[in-house]
Amino acid sequence: MIALVRYLAADVLRGQRFLAPLLVFLGSLGMLFAYDPGPQLAAFSGSAALIYPIGAWLTVVVATSEDVVRREITVVSAGGWPRVLAAVAVTAVVFGLAFAVVATVWPVVASPRPYSFLQVLAGLGVHSVAALLGVGVGLMFSRPVFDSIGRTVLVVFGVVVMTYPLGRHTPLGWVLDALGDNTVTLPILWAGLIGFGLVAGAVALGARRA
Repeated sequence: MIALVRYLAADVLRGQRFLAPLLVFLGSLGMLFAYDPGPQLAAFSGSAALIYPIGAWLTVVVATSEDVVRREITVVSAGGWPRVLAAVAVTAVVFGLAFAVVATVWPVVASPRPYSFLQVLAGLGVHSVAALLGVGVGLMFSRPVFDSIGRTVLVVFGVVVMTYPLGRHTPLGWVLDALGDNTVTLPILWAGLIGFGLVAGAVALGARRA
């Protein structure tokens, strides 16, 4: 599994399709924290809202980095779709967590307000939850559920866009609602569990559809 994850990560980095979400992510963080973003935990709400679609985008990049022929070769070499899908999920989560670290550290460095260790830890947690939710959405509609990358992009984009108007009726909304009140509450933990369930469910669904 480790070798497969390393191969997928290297393939993504070699293909350089990760650069688009990375540049959007860094540029948006630069704008969000160009001025005082407000109270410490509340300041994380903008970057948490950002990392959710970025996580979904990165997951689509990881899931579709190989063309159809190469992916079939990978599936045969790895011993089946379940192992490949699990490796795709792990790779996407690793990328998402790396972005979560950046999103957490950026306001700590850029903001004039001091952050305590517990606030930094809370920021890392909420960004990780938002990234996990994005990974789950990205995996749910990627290959082999949808073979067409165009269909994958359209459906994932639609789900991501619809999440925001639904507000506090979604797990992401629970996270943003808590941060807006400058607190960390139990619903954030539930959102993380739902994100983990989404990722696991997407792997299981993909394995059944393969």
